[in-house]
Amino acid sequence: MAALTIRRVTPQDLDAVRRVLIETWHATYDAVLGAERVAEITGSWHSLGNLAAQVDRPGEVFLLAQTDGAVVATASVVPASDGVRLGRLYVLPTFQGQGIGRALMDEALRLAGDPDPVTLEVEPTNAPAIRFYEAAGFRIVDRSGACGAPGSGVEALVMERRRGAG
Repeated sequence: MAALTIRRVTPQDLDAVRRVLIETWHATYDAVLGAERVAEITGSWHSLGNLAAQVDRPGEVFLLAQTDGAVVATASVVPASDGVRLGRLYVLPTFQGQGIGRALMDEALRLAGDPDPVTLEVEPTNAPAIRFYEAAGFRIVDRSGACGAPGSGVEALVMERRRGAG
C-alpha cells in the first residue's frame, strides 16, 4: 500500500469525500436497501451542504485518508450526550482490509480527546463492519429503527466501546 495520509477535511475536499461515501454506500447497501433507496439516502445524508456544515463545526472531528493523493476513506466523530458518536467511517471497497479504517478511527478518536464511551450505529446485515468494530473493542448494546436520523426507517445496531477496550 502507498503511504497513508490522514488529515482534517477542508471545503476543497468535499467532492472527493462525497464520492467515497456514495461509492461505499452503493457497494455496501444496494443489495440490502436497493440502489434507488441508497441514492436517496446518500443524496440527503451526504449532500455537499451537510458535509460542508461539518468541516468547522465546534467539537467535531471530520477526517479523510489519502493514498497517493487520492481520498480513499473518511470518518467523523461528533459529541454525544455521553461521550462521542463515531458518525461516519467509510473506506472504499478496494482499500478495505488494509488497516486504513482502524488508523482513521484511532486518529479521529485521538483528536476528539480519547473520549469515553464511543458509540456508533451499523446496519445489522453489514457483517464485515460489525466484525471490524468488534475487533476494535465495540459491543452491541441496543437496536435502533432510526439510523442516521429520526424517521429514516433504516434499522441499526448500536455499538459501544468503553475505555480500555480494543
